[in-house]
Amino acid sequence: MNRQGIIFWGGAALALAAGVATLAQAPVTLTMRSGETKQVTLVDLKAGGFEVRVDGGEHMIAKDQVAMVDFGGPASVSAELLGRISANRHLVVYKNGTTELANWVDVGGTSPLILRFDTGSGEREISAADVARIYLLAAPLSPVTPWPGSPTTVGSQPDGSISVVSTEAWTRTGVAVRTGDYLRFSVAGEIRFGGGPDDTCTADGSTAGRGMIARLLPVRTLPIGGLIGRVGNGAAFSIGTAPQAIRMPADGELMLGINDVKFDDNAGSFHVVVTRGR
Repeated sequence: MNRQGIIFWGGAALALAAGVATLAQAPVTLTMRSGETKQVTLVDLKAGGFEVRVDGGEHMIAKDQVAMVDFGGPASVSAELLGRISANRHLVVYKNGTTELANWVDVGGTSPLILRFDTGSGEREISAADVARIYLLAAPLSPVTPWPGSPTTVGSQPDGSISVVSTEAWTRTGVAVRTGDYLRFSVAGEIRFGGGPDDTCTADGSTAGRGMIARLLPVRTLPIGGLIGRVGNGAAFSIGTAPQAIRMPADGELMLGINDVKFDDNAGSFHVVVTRGR
């Protein structure tokens, strides 16, 4: 073949390759573990995470920061299934309503994309056109998500706030968190933490305090009566009315409570709105 023919066919091959690269994409909605959503074009899944295109530029998004990938189409899943998700066991929801637990390991092919999964007994390739959603985290649906499998929560109110009753040491919130998540707390209300005339406080606790009791409180750095939290059965931490976001120390259900040691003489409640993000 002459030189001009070689140049022609070489150029045609490059154009074909570029066309395949263009086709090997899919518009999706990512729900991040923070609750934020992103409209992107999915290009690839690599060791470093998802390669996506946004506003004409390509970016990498770490896989462990993505809670759910929505390919479009109806999807309904149970809390029990969400609770079975782990780092290497993702929930695939098909457009026909069926589900499968498998590790999402690769993206390839043309249009539609071919998604590759490790099922534990071998790898399987699935067309993206057949997939509605893929859940990578156990609680990706909204900024405040009920912990999978939990009964009706004690503190949940119709307006979305959580009522933290001062006569109970701990109130379940139904809010699922993972290690490293950041939560903000907007708190209103006052409580009584005793029968004395000055035994009232906001979520920052009593300025009068009770010196002898302080060393027995769940959180010694916060005055008596203040708002505290814990994750699952973990150690208690201070919340109060601090405006900054608080980093969650573990995976589990967020609990809210009163920094006190005796609750039968208390009265009132705090009303708390929880949001995700820094």
